Amino acid sequence: MQTCLDTAIYSASWILCPADFAAPVIRRTLQLDEPVSGKIALSALGFYHLYVNGIRVNQEYFRPSNSIFCPRDSASWIYPLQDTFTYRCYYAVYDITPYLKNGENRLEIALGDGWYRQTERIAEGHMAFGNALGAIYAAVLTDTEGEHMLLSDGTEHCYTGALIASQLFYGETYDARLEPEENRHWGKVTVTELPDTQLTPEDAPPDRVIRQIQPLLLSEEPGRKLYDAGENISGFVTLHTSAAAGTEVHIRFAENLHEGKLSFETTGSGYKGLSGKPQIMEDIFIGDGREHFFTPGFVWHAFRYFEILGEGEAAFVSVVHSDVPVTSGFTSSSPELNWLFDAYIRTQLDNMHGGVPSDCPHRERLGYTGDGQITAPAAMTMLDAKDFYRKWIRDIFDSQDQKSGHVNHTAPFAGGGGGPGGWGCAAILVPYHYYKAYGDASPAAEYYDRMQKWIDYLLSRSENGLVTREEEGGWCLGDWCTLEKTAIPVSYVNTCYLIRSLRCMEELAAVLKREEDIPGFRQHRIIAEEAVCQTWFDPLTGSFDDGIQGANAYAVWAGLGDDRTRQILSEKYRKLGHFDTGFLGTDILCEVLMDQGDADLLYTLLTSHDCGSFGYMMDRGATTIWESWKGGSHNHPMFGACARQLFTGILGIHQKQDSAGYTKLCISPKIPADMTFAEGYQTIPSGKIHVRWERQAQEVLFTITIPAGCTAAFQYGGKTAVLPEGESVFTVSG
Repeated sequence: MQTCLDTAIYSASWILCPADFAAPVIRRTLQLDEPVSGKIALSALGFYHLYVNGIRVNQEYFRPSNSIFCPRDSASWIYPLQDTFTYRCYYAVYDITPYLKNGENRLEIALGDGWYRQTERIAEGHMAFGNALGAIYAAVLTDTEGEHMLLSDGTEHCYTGALIASQLFYGETYDARLEPEENRHWGKVTVTELPDTQLTPEDAPPDRVIRQIQPLLLSEEPGRKLYDAGENISGFVTLHTSAAAGTEVHIRFAENLHEGKLSFETTGSGYKGLSGKPQIMEDIFIGDGREHFFTPGFVWHAFRYFEILGEGEAAFVSVVHSDVPVTSGFTSSSPELNWLFDAYIRTQLDNMHGGVPSDCPHRERLGYTGDGQITAPAAMTMLDAKDFYRKWIRDIFDSQDQKSGHVNHTAPFAGGGGGPGGWGCAAILVPYHYYKAYGDASPAAEYYDRMQKWIDYLLSRSENGLVTREEEGGWCLGDWCTLEKTAIPVSYVNTCYLIRSLRCMEELAAVLKREEDIPGFRQHRIIAEEAVCQTWFDPLTGSFDDGIQGANAYAVWAGLGDDRTRQILSEKYRKLGHFDTGFLGTDILCEVLMDQGDADLLYTLLTSHDCGSFGYMMDRGATTIWESWKGGSHNHPMFGACARQLFTGILGIHQKQDSAGYTKLCISPKIPADMTFAEGYQTIPSGKIHVRWERQAQEVLFTITIPAGCTAAFQYGGKTAVLPEGESVFTVSG
């Protein structure tokens, strides 16, 4: 519902602080002669904290949500793109009534660089939007005489305080000596315009401190303390220090240790910033001789281990990410599958900031469309992520070229490589999975024409029915991070994604009453299917491209192949015993194997302790999922997408193909021979489904709870039944 603030903020002015102000605070004073109530709508160029009379109003972090804020100079980008984007700034509304008082009141907006002035990391080119931080606001104050508007208008002043640096990828520097007001440097704001930018209400869950950890002190020597948070997290450390005036205390972060010291290899030390300084996460506190508890406000770090250099100790560690509740649970007789569930949940949440699912929370922090689309079904299964993904779907289309229909590899666009299938087809697959998970086709309806435009783009980059290229001079990947050098053909992967996307568009067209489009989608699909089969299918064996790196799984997933294809697929991986696939092919392979009833084989692949499986990561002390089977970043959710099979397969919770939003439930567990029990729950739009099974001699005992208002078909071991709402307990031979 639109309020007067939603209208008023469009009458306010964007105001900028001087460009040389590192972390400015905008101040406006107002005189109140009687009690009033008040609300304020606020956005910023850079992250913000809102204060009224010295008290922080907004307790969330990293707002406004990440977006393409405004046009920027693309001359220095390393990606040869001239795309025209949709520009957007998000604003939030806050109730400031409890903070107002009679007399003079101070409204202050503290700013940090955030995504807007991200100037230090230049691995993707210079992606900063501007060199001066700013804000826009509209407040409505209500007293006995009615409503009064207060708009940002350029009469504000600004000053620099104790925060003297806040680079998102590097860290914050805070000089406590600058806290006294007499040490501040004051300046004037200027009014500017962002004519191409849409102001949009915040609708993604904000980042918050979710929980706190008391870290373990591993070692101590003069001037150095080394800590272990016990798990890989995103967040920050609160420092307790009484460092002498002018004395620096450094906090540095890493995922791993090497010979008892922090190892920065996986978190970005290979990248050089604008200054030539290696990309190492570090906060710096400069003391003033008094006791302080210092917590950074405009950056997060991703780490398990950290060290404090100088006088001080860690008070606690805060886990910070988007406030997306975990709405599922899983435990079983398999330590490896239990690890997979826990590690995926932790990794996914670590990579949810500002309404964007990132690839990693430290080194790149980008909303790669490939990583995001492959993990979306798992996240929608295990988390309350509806609002989060609605916002990210908007990001995907904000990052689509308005002219050609090209969908970029990151959303919001911030550089990054990828390909047209596994990455760009996020424009089809994420709205489709959103519809299937929540029964809500509104994002698909809103962007349907843009989705069609992406299909047209793929067809324009095709030759003889095969997707062969993307942007001239840019990236065109197929799969990525295979166990050994990627050999599965790029065009094969991308065309399989085109075929799958066309199937999704056929289904969505029927749902959205756009049946007239179905014949066209079907015709394009048939052409692509024939091209794939003519190019890679061996009619003598039934295999596609010799089954290299999951090629036969891609074929089955795309609706191609025959029974021989499935058999060859199973035989290959039964012999191999672990994954050789990339992050796209791994999820596809797991889905295909589980769907065709190869639960024993999939269990072997998921739990193997060879390199190329999750048991290998678990054995090496990982608490989050790695970027590749051999290592890389230790906090990448993309390979964890297959964790959804714990629910759709092991527990058997899924829905019929002709339904969405779990209106037609099916419970059909696929129980591996080496497991003795599994238990878990998943929250669907109508409530919570709980499934437990346990082997007992020659029978399996099932305890299944169906939410009120639902019924579910049950199938296992030749037994079929209709499960009523509530709890059902029964045994089945098997």
